[in-house]
Amino acid sequence: MNHFARIITAAGLATLFFACARQGSPTGGPKDTTPPKVDTLLSTRNYSTHFTERRIELTFDEWVTLSEVGTQVIVSPTLPDRKRPEVKLKGKTVTVEIPDGVTLDSNTTYTINFGAAVKDFHEGNPAEDLRFVFSTGDYLDSLTLTGFVLDAFSGEPVQKASVMLYNELSDSAVYGQPYYFTRTDQLGKYTFFNLRRGAFKLAAIEDSGDLRWDGRSEGIAYAPAPVTLGDSSLTAPVIKMFKNQPPPRRISDNTLRYGLEKVVFTARPDSVSLDVDLPGVNWLPEIVGDTLLVWYDMAEPSAWHLLVDGDSVRVKNLPSADFLEKHTLQPADEAPPAASAGKFAGQPPPKATPGVKTVNVSPAGNVVLPFNAPVVVVDDSRWIMLEDSVPVTDFLAARDPDAPRKLKIEMNWKYGKTYHLTLLPGAVTDFYNKSNEDTLRRVFRVYTEKQLGKLNLNLKSLVPGKLYVLQLLNGQNLETERRFEAGETDMTFAFVDLPPASYTARLIEDRNGNGRWDSGDYHRHRLPEPVFTKKLEALRANWELEATLRAGANEEKWGDGKKE
Repeated sequence: MNHFARIITAAGLATLFFACARQGSPTGGPKDTTPPKVDTLLSTRNYSTHFTERRIELTFDEWVTLSEVGTQVIVSPTLPDRKRPEVKLKGKTVTVEIPDGVTLDSNTTYTINFGAAVKDFHEGNPAEDLRFVFSTGDYLDSLTLTGFVLDAFSGEPVQKASVMLYNELSDSAVYGQPYYFTRTDQLGKYTFFNLRRGAFKLAAIEDSGDLRWDGRSEGIAYAPAPVTLGDSSLTAPVIKMFKNQPPPRRISDNTLRYGLEKVVFTARPDSVSLDVDLPGVNWLPEIVGDTLLVWYDMAEPSAWHLLVDGDSVRVKNLPSADFLEKHTLQPADEAPPAASAGKFAGQPPPKATPGVKTVNVSPAGNVVLPFNAPVVVVDDSRWIMLEDSVPVTDFLAARDPDAPRKLKIEMNWKYGKTYHLTLLPGAVTDFYNKSNEDTLRRVFRVYTEKQLGKLNLNLKSLVPGKLYVLQLLNGQNLETERRFEAGETDMTFAFVDLPPASYTARLIEDRNGNGRWDSGDYHRHRLPEPVFTKKLEALRANWELEATLRAGANEEKWGDGKKE
C-alpha cells in the first residue's frame, strides 16, 4: 500500500471511530398526546346519589398541573352567595372542598365542570370532558341544554361569556344569582349538563366575575321566552349579545370655541329635541356618531342656553371678533376613500397634478368636497368644471343634509376622463358668512371601464313588507348603501363600476326605519335589529361576480332550537 492510500485509510478509520463515539442525545420518543385520566379506584366516586361528602378527591394516572381555577372550574347550580369551592393540587390528586357554612340543596344534582384547568405535567394536554357529578337526592338529573352566543352586530362567536339559567323568570333575574351557570368556548358554544326539568330564563353576559349584569357597560344576550326542559335535552335558539341602548343620555358638554358647542351622549342623539333660550342666536345642529355639534353665531356675543330635551346646557360667553377675523373657509384635510386607491388591471395609478389634490373616482361613486365649516350658499356661477379641457355645465353641487360640512358633486362621470374643478373666490359661503377667499382646485380622474368590476348580490329569505339596509363595505369603509322595502322573499341588487377589492355585504333589518342598525334595550324588551353579513370573494378588475346573502344565515349555521 503506497503512502497516499495509507493516509486515506487512516482518515476513514478516524471518521468511523468518532461517528461511533459521538452518540446523539435521546430524542425522547413520540410526543405525548394522551390527556390525563382519572384513576377511579383512588378517587371519590363520580355520579353518586345521596352525596354527603364535603371533600372530593380526583387522582390521575400521571402528574398534572392546575391553572385558571377561577375561570375554568364551574359549579352548577351555583353555591349560595356566589361562593366557590376551594380547589387544590397535591401530586397527582386534585381536591375540591365545599366551603364551610355552605349547605347544599336537597334533592339536587350538582355538576363540577373543570374545563381546561387540569393538564398533564409535561405536554399540557387538558383532561377531556372532566366533570364530577353528584346528587343530594335519590337520582341524577340528566337533561342537557346546548346553544350559541353570537355578537348581535358582527355575527361572530362571543367567547368566555357567562351563560345563566335562572329559576326566577322576571327581568330582574339578571341582577341576582343564577341557578345554573356555564361559559362559552371559542365557537361561542355553551352546554349545560345534568339539568332538571322546568322553565328557566336564559341569558348570557360579559361578566366581570360576579355573575351579575351591571346594566351599563356589560353586554347581554337573552332569550325572549323561557326555555322549558321536559323529557328531552334541548338545543336553544341562538342568542345575540349587545350593549344595552336606552334613550340617549347627555354625559358631557363643552364650548370648544366661539361658534361651536359640543355635546356628547351615550348613544347617537337623533331623537333628542333641541331649542335655544335666547332670541338672535343663529344655530345649526350636526350629528357625528354619539356627538352633537351645534354651530352658532350671534350679533352680540353673550352666554346662552341650549335646551336638550328640556335640560339646559350653558354655552359660554366667548368673544367673536378674534375668531371671525382669523377664520377662513377651506377644504377639510381628508384623504380619499380607501377603495379608490391601488392598482387596477396591471395599470399604474394616475399621476397626481402637482399642488392640486387628485381624487380617483368611479362613475357610480359619490364625489364629496369636505369643508372645515358648514356650507350654506353655493354660487354655481363661480364653479368651473372642465372635462379634459372642455367646459362642462351639467353638474350639480349640493349640500349633504346629514353632513352640512360636505358638498356632493353630481354629474355624468365618463370612464377614463379627467375633470378639473375650479372654485373661484366666493364660490361657497359658510355658516359664518365667510366665503372662500382663494381659488380652490380639485382634479378627478375617473377609472376606465376595464379597471372596475360588477357585483350581482342575491338576497334570500327576505320578509316582504319589511325595511332593510344593504351595505357594501371595503374593510371598515362604507363603499355604497341601498335602502329598500322587500317586495318578495328573493331579490337581486346589481352594483356596477366597483373598484376591485374584497368586499363584505351587510344586511340590516331596519325595524324602526331610521336607515341604520340599532342595538337592543333589555328593559324595554327590545332585541337588537337582525344583521346578516358575508365576506365575499375578491372582486377583480373587468370581472362580474355573483354572490348570495341569506337573511337568517347565522341562525341556520348555529342551531334553530330543535330538540335532540
